[in-house]
Amino acid sequence: MERYRERRGDRLAAALSCYAFLSFFPLLALAYSLLGYLVGVSGEARDYFVRAVNSQLPGLADELQVEQIAQSKTAVGIIGLAALLVTGQGWVQVLREALREMWGNEPGGGGNFAVKRVWNIGVLAFLGIVLICGMAVSTVTTSATHTVLGWFGLDGFTGAGTGLRVLALACAVAFNAVIFLVLFTRLSGTRAPWRRIIRGALFGAVGFEILKQTATLLIARTTENPVYGAFAVLVGLMVWIVLVSRFVLFVAAWTATRRVVLTADADNPEKSPSADETPQWTQDQKASSAY
Repeated sequence: MERYRERRGDRLAAALSCYAFLSFFPLLALAYSLLGYLVGVSGEARDYFVRAVNSQLPGLADELQVEQIAQSKTAVGIIGLAALLVTGQGWVQVLREALREMWGNEPGGGGNFAVKRVWNIGVLAFLGIVLICGMAVSTVTTSATHTVLGWFGLDGFTGAGTGLRVLALACAVAFNAVIFLVLFTRLSGTRAPWRRIIRGALFGAVGFEILKQTATLLIARTTENPVYGAFAVLVGLMVWIVLVSRFVLFVAAWTATRRVVLTADADNPEKSPSADETPQWTQDQKASSAY
């Protein structure tokens, strides 16, 4: 928590939330275009899309006009993709700078401007693929397990529903852990191997699932508040994004201050700063240890 405050985590989360908010609508437009034909002819595909949105944006799926997906075609997809490439890579860049800040590294990180932008787009594509695969695997695994239980006549057995729910959560946590692990090892500038980062990634994955479950109540209250009127969905979306952004940076700060990670980064520094370039939080630690 101390690292989070020293590195102005709330302020970094605010900047990250702004870019994430701008990226959401091109992403949704692209999803509408890709799934438009399926939703138009298949009620099952429509239900799956609603569950997928609700798994990432608790309590907001019911507010979206999913029936309009069938009207979203090629033009909307092209515009959504172009806008997402601009806003999405900006979000990844801000996320990179925020994570490096939490790790005590120089936010810019140097490197070629064009190469970094291409790398940001690659990271964005990776995150999208992992999220889609996570939702698909969770749904397929749950359905397959339910079918197998039906074969043995255990689908109505007490506790079967709870077991399926736990299985779906386990799949979601596994894919979330992969996301946190990649973000922390590739964007933060750390020299710690992934084995030393895995505990922080697991903590983030479990906490993110818990956050999604509890956020359902908070966002539901926000969207039902008549004060916000027509802006209730936007306000609820912003609340959710801010919560996730703060949590990600808090987990990053906690992971960066674990002893095994600090030791690895100290043994393999990104650069050897001079006394004048020593980060302020390091100077504070040295000063406090002198007493």
